[in-house]
Amino acid sequence: MDVTSRTEFLNLAGLVEGGMVLLALAIGWLVGVSPLDYLRWDLEAVPIGLLATLPMLLAFYAVKEPRNIAVELLGEVLSRCRWDDLILVAVLAGVGEEMLFRGVLQPWIAAWNPTAAFVLVNLLFGVMHFVSLSYFLIVTIVGMYLSWLAYGIGEPNLLRAIIAHGAYDAIAFFLIVRQYRQKEESRESNVES
Repeated sequence: MDVTSRTEFLNLAGLVEGGMVLLALAIGWLVGVSPLDYLRWDLEAVPIGLLATLPMLLAFYAVKEPRNIAVELLGEVLSRCRWDDLILVAVLAGVGEEMLFRGVLQPWIAAWNPTAAFVLVNLLFGVMHFVSLSYFLIVTIVGMYLSWLAYGIGEPNLLRAIIAHGAYDAIAFFLIVRQYRQKEESRESNVES
């Protein structure tokens, strides 16, 4: 599969991220935990989720190495996508990953030990995104933050984490594309000189 092709990338993203929704529902059915039990369609969750992207975006800018890795790994293929492609992939990632990690795995493990669930699920979230040690550490911390958004503010609501995750990914994708294109333009102008 040529993941530098826009179509193949979108197919793969849809399969992986959309597949996580199905995986979450299947695992949830097997272990008796429905991620939909923690999903509340509450308008208050929208501004909280959107505001919650700010600390993640600050971390995106503050920690240079993981951002550069993301640009190197995803910049080319994301730059071939349309703006609506980027939003669709971000929404799928927010829904799929949050339903699986914080909608099924965390409450399932929390039935035995809430602290272990918080740590294990977010370490697994970091491992799933592993491309370097620094990237793993940042993603693990972001996962803990998303767990706090889902379960640490009043009544549990997965929607806050889904919105924050999806909005962050969408903005990060646009920033990755911008940085990649600037890098390419700089490279081309250096070649011409």
